This record gives sequence, C-alpha cells and structure tokens, in this order.
Amino acid sequence: MEQTTQRPRMPFSLKVSLGILAFQVLSNGAMGVLLLYFAAEDAEHGRSVPGLQYVLAYVSVAVAVVLIGCAVLLGRRVPGARIVVAVLEVLTVISGLLAVVQGAVQGVVGIVLAVLVIAHLFRADVSAWLRPAPAESVTRTG
Repeated sequence: MEQTTQRPRMPFSLKVSLGILAFQVLSNGAMGVLLLYFAAEDAEHGRSVPGLQYVLAYVSVAVAVVLIGCAVLLGRRVPGARIVVAVLEVLTVISGLLAVVQGAVQGVVGIVLAVLVIAHLFRADVSAWLRPAPAESVTRTG
C-alpha cells in the first residue's frame, strides 16, 4: 500500500485576492497605456505634454507588471510576494485617500479593493497555505 500526500487546495480567500489583483492589473495597465496614448496624441499635434503624465503612465504600467508577477508567485506559494502586494495596496489606499480629499469619490473604489486584498491575504488559511510544508517521505508498506 502506498501513502501519498496531496497538495492542499488554494483557499477561497486567496482566490478572491487574486481575482481583485487581476482587476487591478487590467485597470492599471489600461490606465498607463491610455496615458501614454494621450501623451503621444498631444505631442503629435504640437501640444505640450506634462512630464508628470509620462511618470504616471510608466508607474501605472510598472505596477501592473509587478502585480502580475506577484499574483503568479502567490499561486506558486511564494510567501514573500504577499509583502510586495501589501505594500502596493497600502500605497493604493493612500492614493485613494488623497483622491477622495481632492473630491474624486471614485477613489473609494480603490480603497475598498485594496483593503479587501490586504484583509484576505493575511487570513490564517492563506498564511497556512503559503507556509512551506515540511518534506514528507513517501512510505511503502506491504
């Protein structure tokens, strides 16, 4: 008789976080590409393009790329990716708060999504799933 160990299933909380991260990747990537497109259109028509627009565009695309990498690493059970995601989400909360203070109510959506990701990533079941399992040997009896 052979005894094997099965890999535990990914917790639902982590799946929720990965789903929200996918949405954030799409929205950050799209925003960065749109900002670059509008900057190119302005430059093509002889209008000046503020340097901040390029900075925001490239930062938005970079955040999307980092979030893709972290999502893949979280799926592969790399616990360090959780810290990177948490830092980016805290920055998202700060950015959302600044937007709300300036009157952009849609900043609340970013805050809520960031808080949901952080709350789900640090649940006990996700922490246990990300923790490396001790190496067990396969035993044969019979």
